[in-house]
Amino acid sequence: MTDINNKKITFLISTLGGGGAEGVCVNLANALAECGWAVTLVVLHMNNSVFHDRLSDKVELVVLGINHARYAFGGLRRFLREYQPEKVLVFNYELAVLLVAVRVLTRQKFKIIARNVNTLSHNRRLSKGFWHKQIVNRLVDELYCKVDHVINQCEGMREDLIMLYPGLADRSSVIYNPVNQMVADTAQRINSSLVQKEDYLLCVGRLEPQKAFHYAIEAFAKIEVTYPSLRLKIVGTGSLETDLKTLVKRLGIVERVDFEGFKKDMIPYYLKARATVLTSLYEGFPNVLVESITLGTPVVAFDCPSGPSEIIQQGVNGFLVNYQDHTHLVLSLHSVLTKSFNTEIVSATSNSYSIDHILDQYIRSIGLSTV
Repeated sequence: MTDINNKKITFLISTLGGGGAEGVCVNLANALAECGWAVTLVVLHMNNSVFHDRLSDKVELVVLGINHARYAFGGLRRFLREYQPEKVLVFNYELAVLLVAVRVLTRQKFKIIARNVNTLSHNRRLSKGFWHKQIVNRLVDELYCKVDHVINQCEGMREDLIMLYPGLADRSSVIYNPVNQMVADTAQRINSSLVQKEDYLLCVGRLEPQKAFHYAIEAFAKIEVTYPSLRLKIVGTGSLETDLKTLVKRLGIVERVDFEGFKKDMIPYYLKARATVLTSLYEGFPNVLVESITLGTPVVAFDCPSGPSEIIQQGVNGFLVNYQDHTHLVLSLHSVLTKSFNTEIVSATSNSYSIDHILDQYIRSIGLSTV
């Protein structure tokens, strides 16, 4: 019989907003709680919370009431002193280094498992503002190596991490993200081959420089004459929305491109799309691709660092495109629109991302046991 203390875990994340990290956090917390774990989920604030209503009642939610990680030191110290957790799984670079700082200064003993959330070298290069460039990056350089273990979302991400911090080579592992449970449940419930597809390509993500949606828009402008009923749907919000709409207008395709805004439920969009397109400059692990193939919809993605090359099986569940190669992207969009995909085979390529499979790996990685 396992000591109940070995089945306790604390999750720490900034928000429960609509990002990929937040979705994975809630998915894992729920799965552990359903398996009998005592799970405490600590968030800084509930502003713009999207995933709150998906959180299991079996997960204890603690809200610190802090609007930004830079102000979280005192609140984290008080929480750690009161709750005395033995293991903390943290989903944010800034929070990870704050945990290290609290542990050093208070001499508390708890294990810090950091989940690497992006391809760190690219994330650092594109960081903006004094706080991130001069403070956060320096703190990460100084303290991130002092966590007990780092879980990376793919092999490419781990290689990038070790390039920056060689000392983490023996304290890091790779665990793919589990597919969103609602997506997985839908895939089990429906026959994807019977879904009536609509004539559109789908882009999903924040309208920010990292996602580089201008590539998808420009490629769509090259093929739209060949496919007169085809549309491009872009789901997401962000600082580049006006710029992207201006680009659409300049290319003369306003009537063919739909800016859908943020959508809490993406399942209908994935199911009915001809294909999902990802043109990111870099990723951590693109959940969008996994969710799409789980629902039987093929994908087209740049071979960016990191993730797509580990997800896409060329010609089976989609097409991998030479990085930032506009001509190859156009050719790949033609290919995905003219090829007849077996939706059941496409869906089967996502089996390694099931929550049961991923959960076992997390349990082993953080030194816990189910027996």
